[in-house]
This record gives sequence, structure tokens and C-alpha cells, in this order.
Amino acid sequence: MKITKKFLSLLLIFSLFVGVTGFIPQVKAVGQDDDETYLEDSNVTIEEDNESDAYEELEELTAVAEDSEGISSSTKGPVIIAFMNKDMGGGNGYPAGGGGIGKVRPTPKPKPTPKPKLPAKGFKSGAAGEKFLNDYVGGIGHKVYKNVRVYDHKKGKWVKEKRIVDAYVPDTKVAHESKVGYTSLSNFVRKQIDKDVALRKAGQVDGVKWHFFKSAKTGKIGATKNLREYLKKKKVPYQYHD
Repeated sequence: MKITKKFLSLLLIFSLFVGVTGFIPQVKAVGQDDDETYLEDSNVTIEEDNESDAYEELEELTAVAEDSEGISSSTKGPVIIAFMNKDMGGGNGYPAGGGGIGKVRPTPKPKPTPKPKLPAKGFKSGAAGEKFLNDYVGGIGHKVYKNVRVYDHKKGKWVKEKRIVDAYVPDTKVAHESKVGYTSLSNFVRKQIDKDVALRKAGQVDGVKWHFFKSAKTGKIGATKNLREYLKKKKVPYQYHD
């Protein structure tokens, strides 16, 4: 059988067409709800609308081996310095060679720590927002609460999960939550609020407060109407930092 150049050309075009169509996966369009945006996996659901929540959700849904509460902190505790009059040999704290009581040096008052300044363009990551929040409220870093019972609207059942507080202030026992960018009332965010309310009700914290910061990547800040209404319904105060 004689193979012509035209036949070879057609065969080559057909081979290329089969190769391209056979190996390019088909992309399915995914619907997006204003208040529940998800990237679904076989084992875990990750929220997309707020960049810092993806990591938090993975942590809160992942089982941990420790049995006790864990606290992680990037800051060190205060150093206490005691000022004393040195006994120079005169006895009872008197200076040597003198008959009077030496002057007691007053303890200097600590200067108030200035509040950190917000970056004009916002924060580049959720971690940067959390660091700022800890400096702003005087927090010690993350505090982890385990087995907090809440209702999971996506699964339709009660679950026990961790709650990782972004900034915990031990002096006031207040738990602070940081959100960088525009945040919606997803299933995960709803559970975070419910966990905070459960901790407050159980007396494990004396108060909770949510903080919203601008994202340097998107230029957006704040919460959807549904999220603001849910925070008000649960009596959780919040603040916009802009």
C-alpha cells in the first residue's frame, strides 16, 4: 500500500489531536456562595475567603497527641528587677562610716509600651496580623483549647474540636481572634464563634473579641453582613482596624 504525503499529514494531525484531548483534564465549574466558600478535599474542608483561616482550620480539625492544654507564645514574660541598698559594712543597711540611713532609690515606673502602628497597605499574611494583634492587646500568643463541643452545620451533627485562640491575654483572660482580609460566615468561621461562646459560657475565658485587618494582597477588610449579624447575635464584640 502506497502512503502519500497527504495521508501522513492527516495521520499526524489526528495523532496530535488525540494526544491533546486525551491528556488534558476536564475542569468543572464550581459554584460559589457569598457566605460559604470551600475548597473540598476527601478528608478536610478548607475555607478560601480568608487566607489565614485555611491553616487554622487544618489545625483545629487535626487530632493532637497531647492531653493537656497547650500554649504557644512568641513573646517572653516580663523580667522583674529588684533594687536594693547595698550594705557597705555599717550594719542594718547603713552606709559604712555614716550614722544616718542611706537614701532609698525610688523604683522607676515602667514606661507604657507604645501601641504598634498599622501598615498602610495592610498585612501580607494572616500570621502578620496575628503578630500585630498580640503586640496590640498584650497577648502571649496562641492558646489551644481541646474538645470544645459545637454544632457543625455542614455535617449536620455535634462535634468536639480544638479552638486555637490567636492572641490570649492572661491578665484579663480575654481571647482575641484576628482576621486579615474580607471574611464571610462560612461553616468554619461560624464554629469559631460558637467555640468562643462555649468557652466564655464555661468560664474558661472571661471575654472574647474579634479583630479585622486589611489585606495587603486584596486591599479588603471586614466581614459580610451575615457575619456581623452573627457576631452581634452571639454578643461577641468586634473591631475594624483601618
